[in-house]
Amino acid sequence: MAKLVDRGLVVVVAFVMIAGGLAHLAATEGFAPLVPPFLPAVPVLYAAGLVQIAIGLAAIWPRTRALGALAFAALCAAYLPLHLWDYVRPDPVFAPPVAATVRVIVQLLFIWAGLTLWRRTRP
Repeated sequence: MAKLVDRGLVVVVAFVMIAGGLAHLAATEGFAPLVPPFLPAVPVLYAAGLVQIAIGLAAIWPRTRALGALAFAALCAAYLPLHLWDYVRPDPVFAPPVAATVRVIVQLLFIWAGLTLWRRTRP
């Protein structure tokens, strides 16, 4: 059962990161509202997309899985304030409270998944 859970977590982390990274590269206009206005949206989104793809690939290979899982949790934790920002910003990307709350819950679950996979696969 433990191996099945580990494989499921690997699939979640790898899929979320690789698909999310490709989406950041392909559809920057859809993600641009999430970038704080004092940052250049397109370069930030390209960098985020490449980092996400690298994390997803790291999660696939056993030798780098623990690092990829920890990086996934850290990146999701770093993204959490952007989702919380929707509760107070004048032009929310995800109209609070329902959509923003779902996003926050999903981020917390992703952080849990990354930390769990990291704990279970670290050397």
